[in-house]
Formats: sequence, C-alpha cells, structure tokens
Amino acid sequence: MKEGFLIKIMRYFFSIRGVLDEHNAREIGKVATNAFMFLWMYTGIANAVFLLLPQAIKTGSMINGFILFNMFIVWGGVGLYVTHKVSELKLNYQEVSTKEYLKAVHKAVIHGAWFGISYGLVTYLMFAQFNGFFSIVSIGFAIFIVLISWTSDTHREIAHIVKVE
Repeated sequence: MKEGFLIKIMRYFFSIRGVLDEHNAREIGKVATNAFMFLWMYTGIANAVFLLLPQAIKTGSMINGFILFNMFIVWGGVGLYVTHKVSELKLNYQEVSTKEYLKAVHKAVIHGAWFGISYGLVTYLMFAQFNGFFSIVSIGFAIFIVLISWTSDTHREIAHIVKVE
C-alpha cells in the first residue's frame, strides 16, 4: 500500500517507525481525528472569543500574542498528544541490526536537532514580540529551549531504537 503525503509527514514529525498495517493505520486515523476535532473546536471558540472582545483591547501586540499562543497550543499541546499516542501504540520503535545502530543514532541526533531548532525559533519569536528581537532574554531563552528540545527528542528517539541480531 502506497503511503500518502500526510502519512509521510506524520511519520517524520511524530517518529512513526513501525509498520502501518490496517490496525495501526486505523489507530493513527483515530488519533488524527481526535487532534483535528480538538483543533477545530479550539479554533472556533478562541476566534469567537477574540472577535467578541472590544476593539479598544485588540492592539497589535495582543493580536501577535494571540497568534503565538495558538501556535503554542498547536505545536505544544496537540503535538505532545499525538507523540504520546504514537508512543502508546509503540509505533515509534525502530528495530535495527547491530551494524545499523550507529547510523540510526546519527539520524536520531539530526532529527532532534531539527526538533530543537524549530521549537527554539518559535520560542524566540514569541519572546521577541515582547522583549525585542535583540534582547538577551529572548535569545538566551530560545537557546535554552533549543538545547532542551534537542536533547529530550534525541534521548526519546535513541531510547526507541531496538537492536536485533
């Protein structure tokens, strides 16, 4: 069965390594449906509340904060939910031979780096809106998030690599 583009994206971002047979594909579909329904309801409610606010309150910085908070909910909340469910289904385990182990670890480090950089960039943009783009606080906290995200994602990826003889 040929995988669609969205499944390939989900495989990369949520570290789905296992075989997607009918049962696993159905379970991933349930997870994706739950995530979509949460986002649909959240977006509708959040936008309705924002539209009902008085015009005097809706400043440029508040709109930026609203957008960045929504990004945090999408990437942080929904991303963690999907990652947790994939882990619960044990679809993020990767079986490799002893010879391929170092290559798999290298790929895990690269994946962790991209993960850390993306979270660090979002964090920097969020803090820079309020502290300034050249603020030591914005830059420092973004670097901190890059390092934490990189190491935590790499650790999780490596922990799910299983050597088989």
